[in-house]
Amino acid sequence: MKAFLQKAFVSLLFVLVSFNSYAETTSQKITIMTEVYPPFNMEIDGKLTGISVDVLDAMLELLNTGQTREDIILSNWSRAYTMAEKRKNHMVFSTTRTSQRESLFKWVGPVSKITIGIIAPKEKGIVINKFSDLNQYRIGTVLKDIGEQTLLEGGILKKQIHSISGKNSIDLSFKKMENDRIDLFAYATKGAMYEAKVKGHDVNDFEVIYTVKEGDLYYAFNKETSDEIITQWQNALDAVKANGLYDEIVKRY
Repeated sequence: MKAFLQKAFVSLLFVLVSFNSYAETTSQKITIMTEVYPPFNMEIDGKLTGISVDVLDAMLELLNTGQTREDIILSNWSRAYTMAEKRKNHMVFSTTRTSQRESLFKWVGPVSKITIGIIAPKEKGIVINKFSDLNQYRIGTVLKDIGEQTLLEGGILKKQIHSISGKNSIDLSFKKMENDRIDLFAYATKGAMYEAKVKGHDVNDFEVIYTVKEGDLYYAFNKETSDEIITQWQNALDAVKANGLYDEIVKRY
């Protein structure tokens, strides 16, 4: 009990010190954009929610910018990603941090781990033994998503990759598998299955047949964003983790 109280006190002290240090100095508002990417960022009954959204909302409260989850712009991934890449003081989430993307953004995180996999209709009985086997199939991806980028980096032929964009890209990709317009779908497996179920697909008809990549999700800021702002945001995330709120949020999903 004594050890627990000491740990709780240290965490609380860290939060108070962190809050005072950046609440006084943070005034720069960031344009925040996201996509439907459950269970990390999603829209339920017209309200943005999810692990990354809830964590971000807690961070914004500490940062004292006057922003809340209501200021998050829901868009398709391609547009949100491009805006963060091209415009100062723009941020996009949840973004898998990779070597290819490393120099394109400044990073705050990690927020959570993620698995990118290949999803297939069970009835097709497709077996992938090695990465290059994917070249035999039509593979659906989301434009500029980590699934698409990983396939291209790994040498999968561009003609085999069928990328789409838009807020309903996951739903459309499952429809394309059901209608035999693509054979496979490369995406974050947990999020894909969650969204497919919400959209009315029978997820029991699909299976994850191959793991392409494992990584960590971050908040990705335009690289011209000041280092001071990045430090403030990272401190806010660290504080949310230290005070136990992060764990509470993850348990909700």
